[in-house]
Amino acid sequence: MKKQKVVILDNEQQNKRDLDAIHALQEGLTKVDQFPVYTPDLQWFEKMVQTEKQNSRKKQMRELSTFIIIALFILSGIIVSFYQMPVVFILIQIITSIFIVLYTITKFSKKVNING
Repeated sequence: MKKQKVVILDNEQQNKRDLDAIHALQEGLTKVDQFPVYTPDLQWFEKMVQTEKQNSRKKQMRELSTFIIIALFILSGIIVSFYQMPVVFILIQIITSIFIVLYTITKFSKKVNING
């Protein structure tokens, strides 16, 4: 790390620097105030809200239709396996139940270890 030299200014120089900084800040603020400000009208905001609602509805419908298609596919597979191969259906149910129990226990124990 390099050593930095500290220059001690006398009171008059410090006051001049402070005044120069204040003057520069005031000039900058007056320049900012001169920029034109455009505020959109109420119809623009209402139209923007309406389009966002439409986009949200479209996205929700797409997600819901995807969920229904996947759910129907899974349920049809379960029903076919139940009627065609009941042993496979029972094995799937047992394996799924064991998996859910083990997953819940491991997540709960991790949560307890983090908090404890």
